[in-house]
Amino acid sequence: MDQYKSFALLNMKAHFQDLYEYSHQSDLTTIGLLEKYGSEVPEKIIKNFSHILNAQHLWNHRIEGIKSSFKVWDIHLISQFREINESLFLQSFRIIEKEDFERQVNYINSQGESFTNTVKEILFHVVNHSTYHRGQVMLQLRESGLEAISTDYIFYKRK
Repeated sequence: MDQYKSFALLNMKAHFQDLYEYSHQSDLTTIGLLEKYGSEVPEKIIKNFSHILNAQHLWNHRIEGIKSSFKVWDIHLISQFREINESLFLQSFRIIEKEDFERQVNYINSQGESFTNTVKEILFHVVNHSTYHRGQVMLQLRESGLEAISTDYIFYKRK
């Protein structure tokens, strides 16, 4: 049984590492597009991508039990996106390496309500949430007459 648990843990770590590498690369690709368009990028897109970064920051800090310095809808400059994204990616990878995926995390959401979820539930939520909002960003780019790209997981794996 212990051998099985060790194998399952290694598989889960590898799975989350893969998902976070995908999410990180997709964010970098998206940031590249936003940098390319610069001042043409509508505020709603900057707000939405900032939200992706803010959410990952908030969840990482909840897992680590430290106070967040970002709020859910803080706005960042496009010129700050790469640095924030890189910092979050490294922090997330450290969490994946050291955390017990079954550990319960107690937290208070942005509406002041208390909840508890496991580390693995939170880690999955962050990737899923980021994917959802990157899709919105791409739609908003298209609606603004700007180029958009696919950031789907399967396209990432085909490269």
